[in-house]
Order: sequence, then structure tokens, then C-alpha cells
Amino acid sequence: VEVAQLTKQGSPSMAFRNLLFQSLTVLLLAAFAASVPIRQDTQGGQSDDQILRFPLKKLPKTPRQVLTELAASDDAIAEKLAALQDGHSVDVHNFMDAQYYVDITLGTPPQSFKVVPDTGSSNLWIPSSKCKFTQVPCDIHSKYYSTKSSTYEANGTDFSIQYGSGACSGFLSTDVMTLGDVKITGQTFAEVTKEPGIAFIAAKFDGIMGLAFDSIAVDHVKPPFYNMVDQKKISMPVFAFYLNRHEKDGELTVGGLDPTHYTGPVNWVPLTNQTYWEFAMDDLIVDGTSFCDGKNCHAIADSGTSLLAGPVDAIKKLNEQIGAVGILEEECDQIVDQYSDIVIKAILAQADAKTVCTEIGLCPGGTCFVCKTMVNRAKEMLSDNTTKAAILDALHEACAEIPNPNGQSAVDCDEMGELPSVDIVLNGNTFTLQPKDYILVIEQDGEKSCISGFMGLNLPPALGDFWILGDVFMGPYYTVFDYGSKRVGFAKAVN
Repeated sequence: VEVAQLTKQGSPSMAFRNLLFQSLTVLLLAAFAASVPIRQDTQGGQSDDQILRFPLKKLPKTPRQVLTELAASDDAIAEKLAALQDGHSVDVHNFMDAQYYVDITLGTPPQSFKVVPDTGSSNLWIPSSKCKFTQVPCDIHSKYYSTKSSTYEANGTDFSIQYGSGACSGFLSTDVMTLGDVKITGQTFAEVTKEPGIAFIAAKFDGIMGLAFDSIAVDHVKPPFYNMVDQKKISMPVFAFYLNRHEKDGELTVGGLDPTHYTGPVNWVPLTNQTYWEFAMDDLIVDGTSFCDGKNCHAIADSGTSLLAGPVDAIKKLNEQIGAVGILEEECDQIVDQYSDIVIKAILAQADAKTVCTEIGLCPGGTCFVCKTMVNRAKEMLSDNTTKAAILDALHEACAEIPNPNGQSAVDCDEMGELPSVDIVLNGNTFTLQPKDYILVIEQDGEKSCISGFMGLNLPPALGDFWILGDVFMGPYYTVFDYGSKRVGFAKAVN
């Protein structure tokens, strides 16, 4: 059984302004390696082979969190970040909230890269040394040099994959790849020469290693896990994720399960679709309210996101049930409460949004975008002949409509003990999330904030009631991906 170690980025820090805009740091921990035996496990059919463990490293923030900080001092970035969240359909796979990466190498001698092990996509791609100098994302990430590898094989087929922030494009190449101690020959991957969008600049990993099915692989490229199986590098066509959300470590086990990371039985759920790791979701229940009653809910287990995502309307209702409010909505309401007299007078005087927000000292600054959006939206709601009371109502209504660039909401930390549990029912088995699982507590400079792990996504309507079970779910539940039996399994994780 071979194991590759995951690396976790830091927890979201997005609650109020002083938490949103922390300085960016990168912490890399020193490496060590150890081996321990794995015991017999009849559910996984596991042998007594050894598991190899590899170094753990930590990055402080997801791309979304980095961009949220940058937006504090740059209105243009704030507006672009809001556009990524507001009203646009996005692909199921979205690396904006990726928390973990693994180390791989390509070529001979080996060239090292940090890649997100992503069960929501199927291609391996890496920045290319052939990127133009104008491609900033390439400049700040590790790049693959085919000229430095004696095992490189040219391919040249055009490659393009669409993300919410734009297309990632380049061409295909083939070389030797290693993941931990697993060496794969003839692995075809994409050398990316164009990484559009500010999100790629914020990403602190180099590329993506897709772990979904080959049916959705761009250019019909065989994914790395398929090659591991075909080349008999592993004894079982299984991999599993252990995401210890409350610590720094995590583990990706390839070729079997590690019973030391979970307790109780593995509850299996058959796949309904062999594209993503997709399965039927019987229900999601909060305080007796069903979110799948009479609906055909389905979900994927997605290692590429730290959140639990679902239809926008459903997530809005869910967050309301746990008392969560949009982070920027809260900040906007505070602006209205503090500056309503000045803002109302300025609107009555037909002042533009930038003038209004500059007058009250919010532009330039971290809340400039929020202020201008609030004023502009309120003015759109108002008629020419309006009253102060109507303007005040319009301002608060505008606050409720402001999109959260970070896509998240916050709850009152003092109410944590009163929050309800969330039950997710899969193949007749109930998996319960407690507040400690779905709420992230952040403390910075003596201030505490509590962030909801539920996020709404504007997914294409054709997907229907589609849910993405990311780190919020995969953290408390050890998650097994069984390619041989076309199923996923969940067991209570040992944290």
C-alpha cells in the first residue's frame, strides 16, 4: 500500500475586516518519514503491507482567502472577485477553495511540483517552461522543463480546461511521474502555457492532479490513478482521504485503507455516475427541515474544496436556519448604522457613490467596494421623489443583496452551543455534522469570528439539486474511493 501525504492550507480567515485582510505568509515544515504496519481490515480487503508516510507541509490560505485579502486595498480585485461569485454558473470543480496538496515529480532527473489531488476533475496539468513572460501565474510557480528530462516524450495535442475564472490551456506531453514511492511510466499530462484570472496568481500550489473518471478527462487522457492500476503499481484499485481538519496533517492512501484513521464500519454508497464520484443523496436535514424532500438530490465527494456546497437557494435557507449572515452584509449594515445621516443627505443631493464613500472616509480602503456597491444598488431602487425613510430601507435592502466575494457567512460565536446538527443521509445511513464540523472558529488579535462552512454555488441548471461534499464532510468522515467496485465509502474519522 503506497501513501502520499497531503498538505493543508490554513483555515479561512474572513470574518470581519481586520480578519479578512491579514498579511500573507507561507510556512513550510521540515520533512520526516516513518513507516508503520497496517492491520487486517476485512472491509477493505487489506493485506499486512506497510504504509509509507511522507512529510506534511502547510500553506496559510486558499486562493479565495488570498484574494479576499488583496481586495482590501484594491477595488479592481474586489470587483473581479465579486464577479466570480455573483450570478455566474461555475464548473463543479473549482480550485478556489482547495486546502490540500501532494508532492509529485515529473521527468528524469525528477522535477518537483505541488498539486491538488482533486476528485472533481480527471487531468494532470502543470505550468510549462514555455509560458510567455507575460503569464504572471507561470512566473510564480514551479514549471516543467521538457529539455531537462531524458524521459520526455513529445505529444503536442492542444489542451484546454474551463474554470470559473477562465480557460486554462496549453499542450500535452508525456513523461515519468512519481507519487510518493509509486513510479508511473508514460504519464501524459498538460503543460499549461496560459493561466488566466487572478485566482491562478493567488494559488500557492502549482497544478491539479485529477482523480475522477477518464470519461471527463480532456483529450481522453488517462488519469494517473488509472495508470497506477494498469501498471500494477498498487494491489487494490482504491484510494482514501484522511483530512484532520483540526490539525496540520492529512493523508492520501493509494492502494488500500488505513484503519488507524477511522473507527467503526465503512458505509458504502454506490455510484450513480462514473464521471465525478457521484452518488444519490437521500436527504439533508436541519432541525426537521428536509432539503431533498420530493427532490432527486445527488452529490459528489470532492477533495478539491474545503466547503460543503449546494444550490444557492438551499444554502441560503440552510444558513438562515443556523443563524448565519453574509459577512459583507453584516459589514454593510454596520456602515448604514454608523453613517446613515451622511449617506442619505448625499444621495438626496444626487452625489455619486465614490463621492459619498470618500466623504465618510471609506474610500480608498478595505470597505470602499462594499460602500460603493451599497450606494449604487440603493439608488437603483429609489425613485426621483423619495423620503429619508425610503432611502434607509433601500440601503439595508441593498446590503442584503451584496454578493460575498468570499462566498461565506458568519454566525454569532456566543450561539455556537445552540446551533443545530446537520444530518446527511446516504444509502440509508445518517452522517451527522456537529457545529464544530461545519463552523470554523477564527481568532486573531483577540477577536473571534465563526464562519459557516456552507456555500452556495450557481451551478448549471442541468445539474439539478447537486451538492458538493468537501472538507466540511470529508474531515469528520474518512472517505474511500473504490474504483474497482464503483462506490465510495465513509467511516467516522479518528481526529
